[in-house]
Amino acid sequence: MTPRIVFPYWGASDGWAGIAAAAAAQNAEIVTLTLDLGQDADLEEIRDRALAAGAVRAHVLDVREEFARDYVLPALHADALQADPAALALARQLAAKKLEEVAAIEGAAPAADRVVIHQTLLGRRGASYTLTTAPADAPPMPAHVEIAWAGGVPTAINGVPMPLTELIDILAIIAGHHGIGRVDPGSPIPDPGVIEAPAGVVLIAAYRALVAATLPQPITGTVRIHLLKGDHRVLAVNVESRIPDPGSRLPVAPS
Repeated sequence: MTPRIVFPYWGASDGWAGIAAAAAAQNAEIVTLTLDLGQDADLEEIRDRALAAGAVRAHVLDVREEFARDYVLPALHADALQADPAALALARQLAAKKLEEVAAIEGAAPAADRVVIHQTLLGRRGASYTLTTAPADAPPMPAHVEIAWAGGVPTAINGVPMPLTELIDILAIIAGHHGIGRVDPGSPIPDPGVIEAPAGVVLIAAYRALVAATLPQPITGTVRIHLLKGDHRVLAVNVESRIPDPGSRLPVAPS
């Protein structure tokens, strides 16, 4: 029986060339795994591309909720997200785990050493900025974003309850539009290149403010943040409020 190897695959042609060479060297069949971590990509197209290129099977898994719940939130609570606001290292951990799981199902060997993550729902690393507006070009009017928390979990933005992954997506759009999230090159992130994490940067600031105001009580309340031309600051922390009713929305300042 021909052995199989499960490779992570994100759609790049040069990535496929490396996969094919590694499989040929071991006379093995190729199985690919593509994870939806919140990156902007057509995952079904990537799957079809893998099969057309010769993969015997191509798995596509949506792991956004698992990633946010089991990796991002614990790191945020442990104040460990500051060193990796785009959560790229956390995503590599999850990808390695999923490779092991798929390999067990396929009776294959996982190529975990080939896991490289460039983007998650919190942010990305790349050659140029794509998620954030340059602060000088950001709108002159500020946005005020109020994040509601229940037991340390963000549950609503500006009075609108929403699932965690959707909340992170919306927060990334608002913050990035106002130039928030360009990580200082002097930060302790080990990987080179441009780092931007609009959602991660704002969540870290909001959670730290909430913790400072609520300890040792349960971490529940709202944090209101001012966003303007690359700068963000906490305006208010309300530890008495409940999750806002969806009928009473706090407007975001016009762009």
